[in-house]
Amino acid sequence: MHEIGLVDDIICAINAKLKTSGENSRLKKINIAIGELEHISPGHFEFHFRERTKDTPFAAVELDFKKVKAKFKCKSCQTEFFCAGELECPVCNSKVADIISGSGIYVDSIELA
Repeated sequence: MHEIGLVDDIICAINAKLKTSGENSRLKKINIAIGELEHISPGHFEFHFRERTKDTPFAAVELDFKKVKAKFKCKSCQTEFFCAGELECPVCNSKVADIISGSGIYVDSIELA
């Protein structure tokens, strides 16, 4: 299941961050960024997170989500733009663009108690 892999990746990233920072404090809050192009809602992600962290130190951590808007760069004219509907450059009408932001799920930051 796609969501479980995402949750496991987030947990692994947080464990690595805590290990490298040398912090012995308790994790209080995880700020998670979800790209607009991802097909998972904060509620769905949190459900799977809670399932995977039962009976662990992460069980009571607060989750805060931020939606990252999808931003593109036209390959024809290099214009950067946001897209709400059909992917089309507002300057040259090209339908070929690179994704600049708005894909993926990642830990934006963590807060310790």
